[in-house]
Parts: sequence; structure tokens; C-alpha cells
Amino acid sequence: MILYLISELDIGGAEKNLYRLATRLDPRFGRPTVACLWGRGGVADWLRDAGIEVISLAAGKASLLPAALRLRRLLKSGRFRMLHTFLFHANIAGRLAAARTGVPVVSSLRVTETDRPIRAAIDRLTCRRIVAETCVSNAVRQWAAGRGLPAGKLVVIPNGIDVNDFNVEPGCIRRELALPDSARIALFIGRLEKQKGPDILLRAAALPASANTDLHFVLAGDGPMWRPLERFCESHNLTTRVHLLGRRDDVPALLADADLLVLPSRWEGMPNVVLEAMAAGRPVVAANVGGTAELVIDQAAARAVLPADAGGTAELVIDRNAPSATGVLVPPEDPPALACAIAAVLSDAAHARQLGAAGRRRAASEFTIEKMVRLNERLYDSILGV
Repeated sequence: MILYLISELDIGGAEKNLYRLATRLDPRFGRPTVACLWGRGGVADWLRDAGIEVISLAAGKASLLPAALRLRRLLKSGRFRMLHTFLFHANIAGRLAAARTGVPVVSSLRVTETDRPIRAAIDRLTCRRIVAETCVSNAVRQWAAGRGLPAGKLVVIPNGIDVNDFNVEPGCIRRELALPDSARIALFIGRLEKQKGPDILLRAAALPASANTDLHFVLAGDGPMWRPLERFCESHNLTTRVHLLGRRDDVPALLADADLLVLPSRWEGMPNVVLEAMAAGRPVVAANVGGTAELVIDQAAARAVLPADAGGTAELVIDRNAPSATGVLVPPEDPPALACAIAAVLSDAAHARQLGAAGRRRAASEFTIEKMVRLNERLYDSILGV
């Protein structure tokens, strides 16, 4: 039997993929158990409804040691043949707990945390205790290898998705915000924090390229930047065109109402929300960071971007003869390029639908749940000899 360990089970990209893996794992590995360090969250309910045991280790905020000791007792019980951990704190707790238990450990890397070098250092110091570390993208693998993690232990396993989960009728955003059918919606979904760049999006919204009154920026998510974002909207007269929805669990419904997804992240691993937008048939405008370029096939043929303080409008040349394109990638930390790309995609509704349709086809063929599960099972076979 396999024990999965994750930091928490709130609804997020890592948690969703753990759920998809645990509920579809081949029976020859036994029915898995999922443990979390703190809290339970919505994904815990999903797992229990699927008949999977969920264990909370009740980690304290100041120390992982008590939770690691509880986890160690679980591993020494003889119930589990392998431990697979997700997210940084779970990775480290799992390595500490499994020492000298005889239970092999697989960790996972899901993001290039460029602002937290200490985490890369801790990962490097403790990686001798694992047999493998899964990476959600080639970009994450390259980033990890460049920071001293042993390349031979790094295995790329991208996220997976079921496009049928996104066959949802539109309407919820327009009804909720009382927007007319003619309104065009650029949707951001993610935590309101530095990594995801919501401040970059609002700076783009304040530029002339975004001045069309029919264009609305809708942000779904919560986090520490909420109040600064509100203040920015108030000081730049954006309150009628920028809408902060707060945390939402109805992602398919939100995407069904959007004209495009925008993700101006400063760093990423393989953003699950981009894959969700592709599954929903929506074009994507995103910063070219991490593994995002492994999802989005860029359509921009050329760019002429003005400085952020320029009073004009940036220019972006679209190659409309690229049938496989699924969106537009822009440089990180570049509000003019972001505003220009959003305006370019929304300027031609038929072409935007073409981009979205290509994205859905790509998600359905290249990033399936079945492929993600099969790659994990192949790794488990190589470790356990099942």
C-alpha cells in the first residue's frame, strides 16, 4: 500500500492532482491512504467520498517534528510499502520520518521557488533520503538540477486533467456581476500573492491598451495582496472594470464565462489553472515562466513593447496562420506586453475561439489524467518491482 503525504488538502493544483492520482491508482498497488500535515480542506472530503482514508497529522505552526514522529509511527507499522510526498513541508517531514524505516520515499517538486533559496538548499541537503523526486515540468527539472539536486533522481511527470469536467454552461460571472452579454472577461484565477502577479495584471489594466469599457478583469482568489489590490483599483479608477471575487471553488463555471485566462506569474512550475483553461477551451495569455511554455503554444510572431510608464499603446503582431497555437506568452514583469496581448486576443472573437479549441485538443491528447497516473505507476513499479 502507498501512503501519500501532502502539506494540506485545501483545493489547489497539487491537491487536485493528488486526488486524481489516488483515486485512479491501479489496484495492484493496494488502496492508498492520504495523510496531511495540517487542516483537512475540501479535497479531504473528496477523498473520503471516494473511500480513501485521510489522516491528519496535526502539525504545529512552529515545528514539523511532532507530525514527523506521528508519521514515523505510521511508516513503522508495516502498512505501507512506499511514501510519496507533495509540497515542500510534506517533502521534508516525509524524509525525516522515513529515515531507517525501510520505506522508500518519493518527493515532488511543483514550482521553481526563485524567492526561497533556503528551500532549495534544504531539499539538496536531504535528498539522499529519497529514491526519486517527481517534477511537474522540464523547466522544474532543469531548475532543480541547476541547484544541485541529483539529476538521476529527477523524473518529469506533468499534471493531468479530464476535459469533460469542463463541459459547463456559461453565465455565472455575468449574472453575479450584472455584466451585459457584450462584456469581455479576462479571468485571473489564483492566490493573491507575489508569485502569481495579480499586481502586474492591475498595472496592465490601468494602461491605455486596456481602456475599452467593455473589458472587465475578474480575479478569483484570496491572499495577502487583496487590500493593496483594492487600493490600486480605487486610486486608478478601476473599480467598475476590475472585480475581486474572493476564493472560489467553481473553476469550471468561471472559465465557461471567461473570454480568456490571464496568468502574469513571476515564477511557476506547471500551472494547473492554465491546463484547466485549456480544458475549458479558453485561450491563455500568460507570462513565459517555468513550465508555462510547455503548456501554452505561443502565437505572438513579434512584439514591440513600450516602457511601463509610456503613454501610448504597445504593439503585438499575431501570427494567425498558426493553427496549433493556444495563446500568447509575454515576458514576466511586463504590464504593457500583457495589456497588449489581452487586447490582441480579444480583438478577434472567432480567432480567440480557435485558440481555445486548439488548447482543449492539446489538453485532451497530451495532458490526460490517465497519462499522469501511468507515469507515476511506472515509477512505482521501478521502485517496488510490482
